[in-house]
Amino acid sequence: MKKQSKAILSSLAVVAVLGACSPKNSTNGANDSNAQDRTFAKEVTHEGTPIKGGTLKYAIVSASPFNGLFIDELASDSTDSALAGYVDGTMFEYDENRKLVNSGLASLEFDVPRKTVKVTLNSKDYKWSDGQPVTIDDYIFTYEGIGDKDYTGIRYDANYKNIEGMEEFHNGQASSISGLEKIDDYSVKIHYKEMTPSMKLAGGPISPYIMPKHIFSTIPVKDWEQSDYVRGTKVVGLGAFTIESIVPGESVTYKANEYYYKGRPKLDKVVAELVSPDSIVSEMKAGKYDIASMPRAQFDTYKDLTNVTLLGSEDSAYEYIAFQLGKWDESIGKNVMNPNSKMSDPVLRQAIAYALDIDQAGKSLYNGLQRGTNSLIIPFFKDVYNKDQEGFSYNPEKAKKMLDDAGYKDVDGDGLRENKDGSKLTINFIARTRDDANESLIQQYLLWWKEIGLNVQLVNGRTMEVNSFYDKIEANDPEIDMYTAGWNTGFDPDPTGLYGEDAKFNFTRFVSKEQTDIFNKINSEAAFDDAKNIEFYKEWQKYVHDQAYVFPTLIGDQITAVNKRVKYYSTDIASNNKKNAINEMELVADTPVK
Repeated sequence: MKKQSKAILSSLAVVAVLGACSPKNSTNGANDSNAQDRTFAKEVTHEGTPIKGGTLKYAIVSASPFNGLFIDELASDSTDSALAGYVDGTMFEYDENRKLVNSGLASLEFDVPRKTVKVTLNSKDYKWSDGQPVTIDDYIFTYEGIGDKDYTGIRYDANYKNIEGMEEFHNGQASSISGLEKIDDYSVKIHYKEMTPSMKLAGGPISPYIMPKHIFSTIPVKDWEQSDYVRGTKVVGLGAFTIESIVPGESVTYKANEYYYKGRPKLDKVVAELVSPDSIVSEMKAGKYDIASMPRAQFDTYKDLTNVTLLGSEDSAYEYIAFQLGKWDESIGKNVMNPNSKMSDPVLRQAIAYALDIDQAGKSLYNGLQRGTNSLIIPFFKDVYNKDQEGFSYNPEKAKKMLDDAGYKDVDGDGLRENKDGSKLTINFIARTRDDANESLIQQYLLWWKEIGLNVQLVNGRTMEVNSFYDKIEANDPEIDMYTAGWNTGFDPDPTGLYGEDAKFNFTRFVSKEQTDIFNKINSEAAFDDAKNIEFYKEWQKYVHDQAYVFPTLIGDQITAVNKRVKYYSTDIASNNKKNAINEMELVADTPVK
């Protein structure tokens, strides 16, 4: 699902997808017909003695083929990142509170006053999946690759620019990055311009990515994305598996990595296959797959399945509606606003938000497993989420009055509002093709907007295939005024990487001095004080609500179906839990239970 929900977390997602756990209550509550009243288990232990080896079958539930970039440094969407996670391990582990710990490939030493972080490999015996030794040069090389002017991925952002000497290196003014001080073959000290609290969180500013220098130093950076070491069976990584075969866009077969640093996986193979949301229920019922994230809209059709256990978890993701307000200027590496954008009036944007009854949509279309929220900092981030922040609760009368007062009136009596100057106002809207519930949701959006007098038209009269959708969004296609999409937030609440001035992910292209100042505060040393940190996050939550260049729609709970031949499974997000490790997964039968 290319960019269906952009992944900031990269391969860390796989740990949650393929987890293992200790026993807890695993009842499905199969007779409960009201999903919103249901309590889901977080982990399960299934009966049976584990077999030796075996092949796990994992369903990638998506309406679109995957793109097929199998290294974290270049993967730019959640599906590619999850697929890459089997073969491309990351440097650091984290606990249940999303905080980095020193039990992974490397350890961290923070020196806030001196603005440095020391990264040290935890062993001198690590090997890449091709048997070559791992050194800190691989980690340094990865920074250089992402910072190279010819790099084609989306990782180079403010977090990298915060390293001393990175911008000079990127601009060709230096042959190396001065802020990367190599201590020895297994440790490096990173010198930053500013220290931020997010540095101690998974998915935060400290890069978790590492790539084999002995492979990629022989390939021009501009050609990395087309290399078979990125797209094919030659991928060399530090993950638990290697790639055995690929059916482009459809499936990947993995085999155990004999050199995996945590020990050879107990599974022999993993097969990840693309499955349509329309058929995943019947496929799970038939016992074709072991693990799948299930469509919330179809809950009633699978809640009584007896061959799987349903687990629940709070989803670190949100859907949103956003407006196209400018463009990405490659020459300066920044977003630039267009003051003459059709959607430049925040009153118009706010009225659009007030017109939608998101809670009702969550109940009627998603069995109560989706719901509205009041903030772009979602409740998943309990430490900085502001439950008291004013949201856009359903209020069509308020929306109508706002539009009237702002001068958007029905001049010609056709029931649709014109611009302030009396010209026709048509808002061009695009959305992703997903499942039947999403199609119904999009049509309902159009009706709600029409009820307040806005003529919102779906471009070409239909939703758009996901890959094409994001190509248009990233290119700021001029036929688009407004769109709806989704983010996987990862574990770092810092919004700078999604909405900052130099964030490529900021597809709205909204920029303001006020917002930049708030982001600077969120990323300042002052924010190491918890009270100040909360204060700064509250300030941004109010600011983005008032500007409404983007607003949240649905958040919810993720339901995972686990076949009863999987011995252990957990939705625990902590990667430092040994039982939660992919190499510990086991099966109790040769084929999934039907």
